[in-house]
Amino acid sequence: MASTRAEANRLACRGHIGPMTDDLETIALRPAVVDGVSRDDNYEVIWRGLPIGRMLKQPDSAHWWWGCNVYGQPATPGDRGPAINFKDCQVRFKLAWAKIRPTLTEEAIAVATRHAQSQQPEQAGTAGQPAQAPLQVLENNRAALRHRVLKSGAIEFDGGVIDCLIRNISDTGAALEVASPIGIPETFKLVIAGDHAIYRCKVAWRTDKRIGVAFV
Repeated sequence: MASTRAEANRLACRGHIGPMTDDLETIALRPAVVDGVSRDDNYEVIWRGLPIGRMLKQPDSAHWWWGCNVYGQPATPGDRGPAINFKDCQVRFKLAWAKIRPTLTEEAIAVATRHAQSQQPEQAGTAGQPAQAPLQVLENNRAALRHRVLKSGAIEFDGGVIDCLIRNISDTGAALEVASPIGIPETFKLVIAGDHAIYRCKVAWRTDKRIGVAFV
């Protein structure tokens, strides 16, 4: 995870994606550049410095089209299609991403990151062409609204229990703060003290002190 995050940060520093945010799950939009021209109503979707899809208005129509995919990953049902308008396009994209994101392994993310790095000189443009526009964070980018909390919890798995703090939670997942992610498996049970709630979880992302999980 550390190497993957470092690669993403290097991309940011090289101007590939603009400033990084503290939330590794932030999704952002960047106006697409076609034939050296920045296009209105045509966006690349960016996550951790990686292109993960496209949203664009159909020519001579009020309708939009979207696609959600990560380099090296096979197409999945419902990962692209038409939308009524820009807002509907974002909603449909977020729902598709919420299904795809938990399936990405760290190896798959690393492969996509290396591909993005290899394409960086090509995407940077040439003299006379406009620089890539800055990213615009896609507001409310999660499929389900997350609420900030501060609750004690326990990560339970075969052979161990690790204490944690639940920092935010939604119907589909949560962010957990831990002393160290080392030794925490990819799947486990999350027990929230006081709520008498138990969730089966799959790790979606990791940092030095936090783990993002999707409920399964």
